[in-house]
Amino acid sequence: MPVLDCSVKTCYYNEDNKCSLEGIKVEGRSADYSDDTACGSFKLRVGETMTNACGKEPTAALHVECSANKCVFNKSNKCHAEHIGIAGTTADRVDETECASFVNAEYK
Repeated sequence: MPVLDCSVKTCYYNEDNKCSLEGIKVEGRSADYSDDTACGSFKLRVGETMTNACGKEPTAALHVECSANKCVFNKSNKCHAEHIGIAGTTADRVDETECASFVNAEYK
C-alpha cells in the first residue's frame, strides 16, 4: 500500500495531510501529466471546521485504485508507488485535485 500525503485542506476526509478513507480513487484514464489526473474520492468540506469532518482517524497507508493507464505506478488499476501525493490545496471540485506522483511511463 502506498503511503499517502494529501495537501487538499478543503477535503472532508483530510486531517493533518492524511486521508481518513481506507482507499481512494485516482482518475485520469488518458492522463499525460499529473494535472490531467484527479482524486475521485474528493469531497468538499463544508462549514468552518478545519478538522476532519467525517470523524474517522486518518491513515498514512491506504489502497489506491487508479485509472491513469499511462502512469508507471499503475499495475492492474492499483497504485504501486511507495509514496503518493494528492495536491490541490484550495480545491472546491474533484477536477481541482491531482495525483502529484503521476509519472507518464511513455516519457520516463
